[in-house]
Amino acid sequence: MEFDELMEKGNQLRKENKYEEALDAYQAALKADKRRPEAWNMKASTLGLLGQTDEAIECFDRSLELDFENEKTWFLKGMTLFAVNRFNEADSCFDKAVNADPHNPVYWKYKGMVLSQLNQNADALKCLDNALALNPEDDAVLVFRHTVIEALEKEEKEEK
Repeated sequence: MEFDELMEKGNQLRKENKYEEALDAYQAALKADKRRPEAWNMKASTLGLLGQTDEAIECFDRSLELDFENEKTWFLKGMTLFAVNRFNEADSCFDKAVNADPHNPVYWKYKGMVLSQLNQNADALKCLDNALALNPEDDAVLVFRHTVIEALEKEEKEEK
């Protein structure tokens, strides 16, 4: 099978929640062409779904060696780190994604969420406002924004 066929096979298996088999397909795709960041990203995100965070991060790093400016890779790496509460590292990844594509509301949303986890609620609110400016229909941002505002109000009361 060719690279594209292997990737499609992996993607289909992943949709069916057959992660181990999908991983095999992505690995075969990488044997066909190890210089394709999308294969490293899919392998990495699948490893993340299997709870193999360290291996996933290694694959994202391989992808970034090939294309350091790929904001999708930075975002996916950030999501993987966020999922295992490695918030400072996730924040750094989300920074790179936001800086590469400041018009992507999802990047702003997760940047705001990670800043909230780091108790940087004022900055989190700014990020969430940016996300809403770009996508006012995102109800999840509205709900989370309310939580951040409550945290800010609590901080203000504690300071007094």
